[in-house]
Amino acid sequence: MNNAATTWLLSDIAAGQLLIRMVATAIVVIGVAIAVGRLGPAVGGRLAGLPIVLGPGFFFLMRQADAAFVSSAAAHAILSLTATQLFLLVYVATARRVAPIVSLLLAICAWSAAAMAFRAIPAEPLAGIALFALVTLLAWQAGRVFVRSTPARRGAENRRLLLLRGLLAGLLVAVVTTLSDRLGPTGAGLLMAFPVGYTVLSVTLHEQMGADVAAATLHSAILGTISLAGFCGTLALLAPVLAGWGAYLAALAASLVITLALARQSGRRPQA
Repeated sequence: MNNAATTWLLSDIAAGQLLIRMVATAIVVIGVAIAVGRLGPAVGGRLAGLPIVLGPGFFFLMRQADAAFVSSAAAHAILSLTATQLFLLVYVATARRVAPIVSLLLAICAWSAAAMAFRAIPAEPLAGIALFALVTLLAWQAGRVFVRSTPARRGAENRRLLLLRGLLAGLLVAVVTTLSDRLGPTGAGLLMAFPVGYTVLSVTLHEQMGADVAAATLHSAILGTISLAGFCGTLALLAPVLAGWGAYLAALAASLVITLALARQSGRRPQA
């Protein structure tokens, strides 16, 4: 987009529209957080990979950016999701050793370092998917050491805390999509895929259900994140070739199919 279009876009987005984006995203984040707490670590971790932030984020982004921008942002998001696997691994490895906030800070540091390193890699969708697959396999195998076979126990959800964290997730989506022209596809893609949904789930489950349940759920979420990569990969590949919202709907379908397959697989056999 040219500078004139960018200026018009930013001035046209009112505070009410930002609030709608925040609330819409928060509702989805809160709903999934509650579902994860009630369905147990194995299935819950897979469901945590639904595009609860990326879905609304790219929905708003597609309304204001062209196909090339969206494709590039989705390709960069795959690299960000690769860093997310290290976020999950670090939290799983430290959950039983330190306080929830410390585990979270360490995990965020791991994501930040990896995201900065991956930023130097050309954002080619197929290469990004290959890197994601490799890191996912390594993180899943490394994380098995830190997971105990622990049944989930239901806790009382802190609805106010979930609302606050959900609104923070919505704020991220609102800011990134609104300032996407200034951030560029690299910044928009990397920040859009920041694991804000996992920060909600990790600390909430850790505080309410204990370190073992949090670690087991986030270890399962390493596989759940495949669904997010499927969403971004499909969008990155199809956005330049499908007119209208075809690429977005195909990305959502791919994500849902992957999530359902992973959930069924986790239900057939116990998580290691």
